[in-house]
Amino acid sequence: MKKHATAAGIFCFSLALDIVTKALAVRHIGLHERIDVLGSFVQLTLLYNRGGLFGILQGYQSFFLVISIAVLALLVVYYVLEKHKTALFRNAIALVMSGAVGNILDRLTGRPGVVDFIYIGDDAVFRWPAFNVADAAIVVGALLLLVFYYREEARRKAMERAGQ
Repeated sequence: MKKHATAAGIFCFSLALDIVTKALAVRHIGLHERIDVLGSFVQLTLLYNRGGLFGILQGYQSFFLVISIAVLALLVVYYVLEKHKTALFRNAIALVMSGAVGNILDRLTGRPGVVDFIYIGDDAVFRWPAFNVADAAIVVGALLLLVFYYREEARRKAMERAGQ
């Protein structure tokens, strides 16, 4: 059980950070107000995403709630069934699950949508869609899962070559 403690800590810390930062954004930032953090490149702005990733399909909040819960359930099953749970795998899944839970909670609490408040880019060139800590945790966790899969494939191929 000790090997799961770090992943549990990452899950709890990431989820708590998401909840706290969203509450602070709702309390201290006006809707669509822009607050410069690093010049105008990094801004804080309060937006409610009523759709999915990057704001697609606005207005389908119930659909994305069902999808998010289904994906979270699949992640839990995958975590339980995965035979080779390296630290990288455990921590990556913890990040993705914490992000999923954070955004699910927004959809369940009666807010108008998922709270997004981090806004990065340059209006004249390109500005990334607003996001939150949960979104960042999902992206970082997904990238770490790709590293895990790459390593596992390399390990599997090395074992096959050694067995020949």
